[in-house]
Amino acid sequence: MSNSITIVIPNRNRDLRTVERSLASIVPQLDSNHRLVVVDYGSHLSYQKELQNLLQKFTTIELILCPTQGQLWNKSRCINIVLKTCTTTHFMVSDMDMIWHPQFFENQLDSFSLNESVYYTVGVMTEEESKLDEPFEKLAIKFQTNDEATGITVFPTEHLKFINGFDEFYHGWGGSEDTDAHMRLRHAGYGVRFRESEILFKHQWHAKTYRSKNSTAPFHSGLEQINHSYLSLTEATKKVKANQNRSWGGIACDSKLYEQLAQPSMKISRHATAPEIKALIHYTNDLPNSEILEVRITPHPEFNSLKSGVKNILGKKIPDFMVLDEANRFY
Repeated sequence: MSNSITIVIPNRNRDLRTVERSLASIVPQLDSNHRLVVVDYGSHLSYQKELQNLLQKFTTIELILCPTQGQLWNKSRCINIVLKTCTTTHFMVSDMDMIWHPQFFENQLDSFSLNESVYYTVGVMTEEESKLDEPFEKLAIKFQTNDEATGITVFPTEHLKFINGFDEFYHGWGGSEDTDAHMRLRHAGYGVRFRESEILFKHQWHAKTYRSKNSTAPFHSGLEQINHSYLSLTEATKKVKANQNRSWGGIACDSKLYEQLAQPSMKISRHATAPEIKALIHYTNDLPNSEILEVRITPHPEFNSLKSGVKNILGKKIPDFMVLDEANRFY
């Protein structure tokens, strides 16, 4: 049986010039043995419309739009949505900021093994180089990634399905979900090989405001540390299968569920103080799972006020204030 492959590229608010350049490097290589799916997980609504318009240029690309604008980024869910129904022999995960070698599939497809996953080194370009309109071979790189960068991988589909796909616990940015998948494959006894013999992918420079409090999409400043701790548990316990107590793949794009979220049955507003946040956590934990709740946390009106400052100096009792970022991480 000849090899066939499904490629999934997760996306959220990536610059459309970067998107177009990446997709333009892939589409000419596609034939009946290839399926390319872009999963947009909660980009701004205006952006999703622009993305739809852009993809009209690339009629062979499938687009899945997830209405998750109010949620944290979850690359694993993007991947699993496509993996769940994948029927090709191989499954590939790539990033939206890659420029592909123009003969990648022509030279590599037949070499993909059903016995091991393969991941690739990436050539990283500077901001200046990323702006150049040059063919792949003329684009210079500043450095190339080592075996710790696990984002560009070709998997035997059945191997990835056996471990229940990517672990949907991981939210935010940082790449732990890719390393986790590789780790669990090895725990299952499957081969995972790093290929660094040649540069087949080049990374376009882009700003990383989405990984900071300056993000215009939801962001949690403590997630990378939480993800790293979770990953260390996967390693220590030799975990193989993820998502065993949840239905993985697909639910992120159930539009009916998101329509329900838009109509909360209860709205609660609280100030960012430790007592109010702790009480809120216990209160919401006791609500029925069917309850749709909208919670809004705002700064306490006396936070950073002259009155509170004077009270603090005089040793008088003041509220146990929390900055909004701390309240967000706490909740």
